[in-house]
Amino acid sequence: MWAPGGLPVYVLERSKADAFFGDLCRGRIVYALEACASSPARSAPTPSPASSHQYHLTRSAEWLTGKHTLGAYRPVEPLKAVVFPPRLSLGGFEAAQPVPEMPEQVVVGVKNCDLSALRVHDWVFLENEPQDPFYAEARKKTLIVACDCADALDVCFCSAVREQPYAKAGFDVNLSPVERGYVVEAGSAKGGALLDSLRSHLAPADAEATAERERNREQMTAKVREQAERAGLRQGADFQKAVREAAESDLWGEFAEDCVECGACNFACCTCHCFLLADGRRPAGGDGRTRLWDSCLYRDFARVAGGANPRKHRAERLYNRFDKKFVFFPEVRGYYACDGCGRCVEACTGRIDIREVLKRAVDER
Repeated sequence: MWAPGGLPVYVLERSKADAFFGDLCRGRIVYALEACASSPARSAPTPSPASSHQYHLTRSAEWLTGKHTLGAYRPVEPLKAVVFPPRLSLGGFEAAQPVPEMPEQVVVGVKNCDLSALRVHDWVFLENEPQDPFYAEARKKTLIVACDCADALDVCFCSAVREQPYAKAGFDVNLSPVERGYVVEAGSAKGGALLDSLRSHLAPADAEATAERERNREQMTAKVREQAERAGLRQGADFQKAVREAAESDLWGEFAEDCVECGACNFACCTCHCFLLADGRRPAGGDGRTRLWDSCLYRDFARVAGGANPRKHRAERLYNRFDKKFVFFPEVRGYYACDGCGRCVEACTGRIDIREVLKRAVDER
């Protein structure tokens, strides 16, 4: 069977999964999901249907059988940290320096929320001038192996922001859990060549397997839609119009009362991409520059050289965050800069729930 893009679709039997991932990851730095220590042991790479634990994105030199898993839903850490690290040394000032060549790396178990977020980062760092050479090198050397969600956390709401719990594009290889194992398809020429080299582990997909995949996707989409609606987010709600028209609302001040300006929402977010450049002494000696993640909730985020600050109040900074995600990006790119992963809900020290803010903005219309 063939995918719409003309690439073949395969079935990976469950008994061959670990051998497949071992060969796929060989020679690459591996980022893969691990269930947290407090959860029961489970056999990788089979996703668990339970939502009583978390996954963490960890780095290793190879695929670790019995430890790595595809995960039933997204990990705690956003994918952006792999291609846009929280702290990156950009070198010294003594002379122009080439971007260090990165080793090949692979991220296994990527969910659609993180995958869709990469189009935000690609637009910011690749599709505008000047292009970020460090990000470009990381994207070129990173193989993306995605996987459909087999369950959802109670904070997930991707269906409310025009997304779905499975990938449609942007991956090199995607796996969809079915009873026999996985339906496997390539999403790029690089992914197609890789699967061609791993055909000894694969069999051609049949209509029964692909039909099961579609049923699973429909059921998972319905689950996320139902829980988003229970949180007050109607399908098809116009968040762009709601947030724009709520610009002068008291709701920003009321929610901002609980904000402690820790920046956790920005750092946990899979689409946030703001950064600052810090100049100083390098540990190895000499002057250098470091790129660091920044947060629009920080008091001095918008402060300019003369000391003026156009967003000196927390309410203004909170509104700016929503304006960027739900007004600016739809205007310039046609999609929200929010993929409904719910990480900010989990991370917020002040217990500000993005779903409650959006519901309030919609209701005030």
